[in-house]
Amino acid sequence: MLDLKAVVIDGEIDRALLRDVIGRTDEALARFDWQGMTRPRLVEGQIGLDARAMGGAILPLYGHFAPKHELFLKPLET
Repeated sequence: MLDLKAVVIDGEIDRALLRDVIGRTDEALARFDWQGMTRPRLVEGQIGLDARAMGGAILPLYGHFAPKHELFLKPLET
């Protein structure tokens, strides 16, 4: 489970279409039961064309410095 404060949506897409995607996503999120969680804000990104490359570039940093997700998972019993 992720408990995010915000989700940035961006990419090589027309800004009007991006705002429509964000609006529709926000409407879909409104239908969920958020009891016990904080609903993340949806934020329009500002990078545009380079968003995919920059997102991919962060993966090696995340791989080296982020907490190991295995620490938070309970082993499955067989």
